[in-house]
Amino acid sequence: MAGMRCEQCENIMVREIRSPQEFLLCANSLLGMILAGDVEMTFSTCSLGKIVDEDMKFTADRYFHQFRCTKCGTIYGMFFDTRFGGEIRINDEVFDPSKYPDKKEEADG
Repeated sequence: MAGMRCEQCENIMVREIRSPQEFLLCANSLLGMILAGDVEMTFSTCSLGKIVDEDMKFTADRYFHQFRCTKCGTIYGMFFDTRFGGEIRINDEVFDPSKYPDKKEEADG
């Protein structure tokens, strides 16, 4: 799957994210790539500008941002849990929440 990457996105580090500081650096880097037009956001649980509040405290426990290279279409997912860490990896497809029904709906159906 790594062969799908192009020269525009090959420098995106597919890696483990071990600390909140690393996550903030990755989120800032992602924002820069979006502003440069190198990637586009395909799904996010939280705006990149809302990860921390004005006191630099996390606004959630878990974050997921998915983005796509604007040149080759490779899809990346960046997941981070403030307690356990996270990762950036290549995804097979754009996340679609409708493919993951509510547990209650599933039980009723």
